[in-house]
Amino acid sequence: MADSTLDSELFILRDNWPGVPWPAQSLPTTFLADGVYGHNVAVASGLFNQGTKVQAWHTGTAGGAGYFTIIYLKLEMQDATNVLAAKHVVTQHTDAAAGGDAIYDVTNEAASTNGYTTSLAAIGLSAMTVDYVGWFLCGGVCPEDYVSALAGNFATTNDVAKGPFTVGALSSASTTEGEMGFDLVDADTELVFGIAFTTDAA
Repeated sequence: MADSTLDSELFILRDNWPGVPWPAQSLPTTFLADGVYGHNVAVASGLFNQGTKVQAWHTGTAGGAGYFTIIYLKLEMQDATNVLAAKHVVTQHTDAAAGGDAIYDVTNEAASTNGYTTSLAAIGLSAMTVDYVGWFLCGGVCPEDYVSALAGNFATTNDVAKGPFTVGALSSASTTEGEMGFDLVDADTELVFGIAFTTDAA
């Protein structure tokens, strides 16, 4: 079955990660590039521990208006061919079973996940270096005012309907979509990762 797509303005993400986000009226537009905010660095920023979440308002100048939540995670592993990029779905890495900070270690490689049923997932915001920490989108609307690379289509497994979706492996991985995408919730053991406002483009 071929994969499909869902536009960035036609869904919201559900934050399944523990903890209460820090409230912020807005974020610096340079928060991904400015080392002060700890994105894509080898050692977690003094301000942010792994698992820290920040919630801010997206005005919707680009994309939909509403709240969004970002989370501070470690890119523990990435696929050798389809390296992490904006819009890639990441989920817990297999080392999550070790506990501690490892529960906040993620991967965009389907073979290295801790499984999809937890829906402890997020969206990559940029390319990152393996074993580095940085920010990922985990809840709410796509903040295109802050991350223009989030605009446009997200990959689905070709069966997402209006309503809840989870995470699943795409049938055709690529550098643009990565290895995982939005998938129809089809079992009681699958937690919801987001809500689609319409069916995917299939």
